[in-house]
Amino acid sequence: MDAVTRLDLIILGSYALLLLAVGAWSARGHQTAADLTLGRHRLPVWAVLLSMTATELSAATFIGVPQASFAGNWSYLQLAIGALLAKVWVARTVIPRYHADRLVTVYGFLTKRYGPRVGRAAALSFVGGRVLASGARLFIAALAFSVVANVSIAMAILIAGGLAAAYTLAGGIRSVVYTDVVQGAVFLLAAVGLLATIATLVPGGLGEVWSWGQAASRTQIFHTDPMFSFSRSDVLGSALIGAFFLTLATHSTDHDMVQRLLTTRDGASGGRALLGSAWINFPLTFLFLAIGTGIACVYADGSPAFLQDSSRVVALFAWNELPSGVRGLVFAGLFAAAMSSLDSAICAIGTTWVTDVRPRRSAMDSIRPSSLRLASAGVSVLLIASALLMAAYHERLMQTPNAPNLVEFALGTMSILYGGLLGVFGVAFLTETRGSEKSAVAGLAIGTLAGLILFLHPVLLGHVYIAWTWWIPFSGALAFAVTASSARPPTPRLGSAGPSAYPQRDRISAPPPTGAQA
Repeated sequence: MDAVTRLDLIILGSYALLLLAVGAWSARGHQTAADLTLGRHRLPVWAVLLSMTATELSAATFIGVPQASFAGNWSYLQLAIGALLAKVWVARTVIPRYHADRLVTVYGFLTKRYGPRVGRAAALSFVGGRVLASGARLFIAALAFSVVANVSIAMAILIAGGLAAAYTLAGGIRSVVYTDVVQGAVFLLAAVGLLATIATLVPGGLGEVWSWGQAASRTQIFHTDPMFSFSRSDVLGSALIGAFFLTLATHSTDHDMVQRLLTTRDGASGGRALLGSAWINFPLTFLFLAIGTGIACVYADGSPAFLQDSSRVVALFAWNELPSGVRGLVFAGLFAAAMSSLDSAICAIGTTWVTDVRPRRSAMDSIRPSSLRLASAGVSVLLIASALLMAAYHERLMQTPNAPNLVEFALGTMSILYGGLLGVFGVAFLTETRGSEKSAVAGLAIGTLAGLILFLHPVLLGHVYIAWTWWIPFSGALAFAVTASSARPPTPRLGSAGPSAYPQRDRISAPPPTGAQA
């Protein structure tokens, strides 16, 4: 194993300094709570689009997707189709509705519909679910960090979590969006550099990689025999359903994803940013699938000893095969993939905690920025603890038959609490009746319990009986049924004269920006 060269260290150091510089630039001037949470609705569509893309293509993508194609085929792309269908619906119906009510967080929507107890319970569900999901992504990133830094996974978790916290605390959502733009660019350059190097290692270049992949069925996308399976996530029907409901949950009920879509001037702008990220996802997914297949092609005659751990295939391949400079760029891309998902989680959870879990009956601008930053600092500690927990759980999970790969593990972690949230939000969006606060809270609790049991059942039972793609549909259906069980008279639709429990807190007091400001 070659040592890291001075050029590699210069690239990594320059990347870290660039992140901190962009974070400081984004935080310039007077910072109010409205600046830190929603950027006063002045962020441009292009920046939000790229930020969404960078967050969605996290370390789970950079490391997990090549692992999936290195060991298997391109069936992961089926998930992108299901996600696209969900994003079209969310962009056209959900995001405009949130913008129309000028929400600070999406849980203000449930506060209006059901009351403050439900909004707070949903916010707590989000906090718990996002801490677990982001902890899984931080753990996956640490698998790669531990290779380049030659440190333990635990130490790698501490380093990555600390860097993300540093610039997020400085500038809030503005820092998140603009640093994500930088990270997305580094992320893409690293992937292109990795694929270009693979092309030089295979006689015949990428054309030979494609021919080899087709001959070995490594590029197969659709699996229709059977069309549906409760125990397999790689068949077409299961993948489409799982990705549709997962994306519906993440982009409608998860403030980590929704927050940046609320920073645009209006709902139409937020919808365009979301749809743009959906289409960009396809070529990027192809890129990372090709990387995994390319690495497999390089070692078609037999993998070397250092690649026996397929969970670190990208990092180990980069360490052993890439030339100086390109190797530093790839590891900078790995850092970018991790940071782009961590920073937004820190900001979104901190905002939700101050706004919904510990609310103030006052205008948003009167909330002290120091309170938001203190909450975000606490979130950073929780994410690091969650990543350590996920590292231990993943080690146990790998001992079970039919264990999920890294990207499936990351997606499955998100399913613990999202079924409950999706069920309650679904009743609010799809029906004109108002369930009681008790039934909505009960729906959240039952959906969460079902999601937790489904997530833990592979380890508890020693086998995967229900694939992760079905966890949100099952737990969400339970939550929907319980929430809708006690119907009350119709309430005014969102945006009508119906009062909010916290009318001042649910709106940003600053006036909408002009076109020039956007």
